[in-house]
Formats: sequence, structure tokens, C-alpha cells
Amino acid sequence: MTEIAVRRRLSVTGRLRIDGPASVAGAVVLVIVAAAALAPLIAPYDPSTGDLAETLAAPSWDHIFGTDSSGRDVFSRLLYGARTSLVGPMIIVVASTLLGGAMGLMAGYVGGVLDTVLTRTWDLILSFPSLILAILLVAAIGPGYWGAVGALAFLYSPILARVVRSAVLGERGKPYVEAARLQGFPTRRILVRHLLPNIIPPIAAQATLNFGYCLLELAGLTYLGLGVQPPTADWGQMLLSGRGALPYGSYAEAIAASVVIVVTVVSFNVLGDALARHGRSRS
Repeated sequence: MTEIAVRRRLSVTGRLRIDGPASVAGAVVLVIVAAAALAPLIAPYDPSTGDLAETLAAPSWDHIFGTDSSGRDVFSRLLYGARTSLVGPMIIVVASTLLGGAMGLMAGYVGGVLDTVLTRTWDLILSFPSLILAILLVAAIGPGYWGAVGALAFLYSPILARVVRSAVLGERGKPYVEAARLQGFPTRRILVRHLLPNIIPPIAAQATLNFGYCLLELAGLTYLGLGVQPPTADWGQMLLSGRGALPYGSYAEAIAASVVIVVTVVSFNVLGDALARHGRSRS
């Protein structure tokens, strides 16, 4: 490794170490993921079983965050709800990254008519609010978890595609790409073996940002009755249930679900910004 490369790595490492907000956000995400994974061990109650004698109970030693309108423990539902609330966005991000990445690579490298048709299609999709389009798609498909996940995966693909296309346009004229082309390598090999590894940082940054937005929109669809259906534990479902308890003076469920959603989304946004800065520092 050359001296310049060593200096660069040390400089980037130093910036990452002193990036306090990113470190805190990363710790928060790890705690939330761990809580979701260990929910069966941590949760004191079954998230789907309630006690009607303890309906809308206030926070206590027995129920840290109280109970909901069906007498179910709010804390247990928060832990189990993290599973559906995190797995859904993860599937959306992976699917949209694969689809959008493939389209962006082709559009940026091939150019011409293909690039024009794809970019205009992306512009058309992105000109509408994603949540509104998601509502229309889910309403056409039918309410449910997988319908909401599929709709959001489709709608988030153009975002990744534009990021990838922009990165490819900045790389395709560089010597290493020209050398691969002159050696007669097929297009697929140039895209996968040469271009893709050099545009991972912006893809990772955008995918991390998209995770938070997907979580928020999936919770919104569930709140509207188009996503996760009861009695499955889910943060969006808890918002919907908590709203019905507000007239009775029970605020714990709605507040708890709102706080964990906001904290999780903000944490992923901070991590995405940190990855974007890290990617720019490498260029």
C-alpha cells in the first residue's frame, strides 16, 4: 500500500471515529435490531394475547408502557413489532436496490434511447408523492403486508436507479473502463466486475437513507389500514390502535410507537449521511 493510500485511510478512519452522531445512531440501530432478534427472550408477555381485565392499564411495574385496548402489553408489542417494522423496509431496500441498480447501470453505461426512456419513466414516477402512489397500488392489489412491501419496492427503485446512473456516468469515461472495453470484455463483465465495485459507496448511502423512509411509509400504510393487519404486532399497527385509545386518556401506546419510529428513522438518516460523507471523502 502506498504512503498516499495509507494517509488517506488514516484520514478517513479518523473522521469516522470522531463522527459522534453517526456513532450514536449506529449504537441505537444495533440496540433496536438486537431487541427485535431477542424479543422472545426479552418480552414479558405474549404480544397477541391480552387480558380484558387490564384494558388500557396505565404504565406500572407489571406493564412498563401500560396495555392497549385489548389488554395486551405495549412493551411486548414494541419488541415484537420491531421485527415486522424492520424486516419490511429491509426487503424493500434490497429489492429496490437490485432492480434500480440494474436499470441504473444499463442506463448510465449504454446511454442513447435506453437511457432516455428509462430516465423519463423515473421522472414520471418520482413526480408523484410516493405515499400517494403506494396507496393507489396497494388499493389495487389489496391491503396486506406483502402488497405494501411490493408497492414500495417498485416505487423506490427509480431513486436508486438515478443514483447509480449518475455514478456510472462519472466512471464510464475513466481509463480502467476504457481499458476493459478495449480488451473486448463483455458489457456484463464491465458493469459487474469493474464499474459496480467503484460505485458501492453512493449506493450504500442511498440504501441506508431509503431504509428510514421505507420504514416511515410502511408504518403510514399500516396506519391507514393498507399494510400489516391485526393482530400482528407492528409499530404502524400500534399507532392505529393507540389513536383509538386517545379519547380514553391512554397515551402510552401512541407515544411509545411514535418515539421508536422517529428514533429509528432519524438514526438511519444520520448513518446514511455519514456514509455519503465517507464516500465523498474517498473520491
